[in-house]
Amino acid sequence: MKKTVKAAVASLVAVGALAATAGPALAQTARPAPAAKVAPCTASALKLQAGTVSRPINHVLITATNTSKKTCDFSAETYPLLRLHKDQQAVTPVIDDSQPQAVVTIAPGEKAYAGLTLSAADSSEKGFKTSRIEVAVAKDTGLKSVTVKGGPVFIQPGAAKVTYWQDNAADALLW
Repeated sequence: MKKTVKAAVASLVAVGALAATAGPALAQTARPAPAAKVAPCTASALKLQAGTVSRPINHVLITATNTSKKTCDFSAETYPLLRLHKDQQAVTPVIDDSQPQAVVTIAPGEKAYAGLTLSAADSSEKGFKTSRIEVAVAKDTGLKSVTVKGGPVFIQPGAAKVTYWQDNAADALLW
């Protein structure tokens, strides 16, 4: 045990001596390099798609594929801005509980996902059918018309909600 204590003390003395002689140089090399700035995803950098899913019912999966040569993120708008009907005056509300731990970032060829709840299972609210939705990835980018594969779908305006962008389809469809 005496040898172990002596060895531990000797190690601490050596580390202290190294820190004293290295000074600022040691402190500088210990810092991680700053992260590269990632640009927000734009409509022109993404291929947007939407399609019905078998489970859960009354849902559409929205997929954004990065078709550019650069990594981008959804920091400009963390959920898709949707217009489901030509008379809709505000974007479809987001499901607050679906917010991920971090902003979703996608490299070239990768995908991000958002889930769209179309209607409430227990509601008698009137609605409408559509085969197209309009999607924007940021406020000033304009809406892009997207065909809903497997549509038309029935939408109840008061029940429709969208998730934040997710890095996998399963998380987007949890809500």
